[in-house]
Amino acid sequence: MHLLFFFLLLLKHTVADLMLQRYFVSGANKQNYLDSYSQRHYTHHSVLTFFIALFFTDITMALTLAILDHIAHWHIDFTKTSIIRKFNFNTQNKIFWALQSADQSLHFATYYFLTLLLV
Repeated sequence: MHLLFFFLLLLKHTVADLMLQRYFVSGANKQNYLDSYSQRHYTHHSVLTFFIALFFTDITMALTLAILDHIAHWHIDFTKTSIIRKFNFNTQNKIFWALQSADQSLHFATYYFLTLLLV
């Protein structure tokens, strides 16, 4: 059952990062720590995590997992974007893609951690 939870979080991540962010969060400035558009993106993640978690646990734990997902996603994206902008990295730089890979790995590690909390 916990593997299903983890798998659903991975699917949720692709929907929130690729589809919802593209269509509902244009104009985000993730380098701005409190940017409202960026917060909307992180809220997509946390709300979807909350609804997925409700199938596996009680409302309090589901809310806890959602808040943790929000905070983690916020800080991972903020840090990655800040580094990219500080050093003017772009898609032509190898380090840009290394940072993107690190970003995604940290998000997946977050979902692994949330799954462990559920156990």
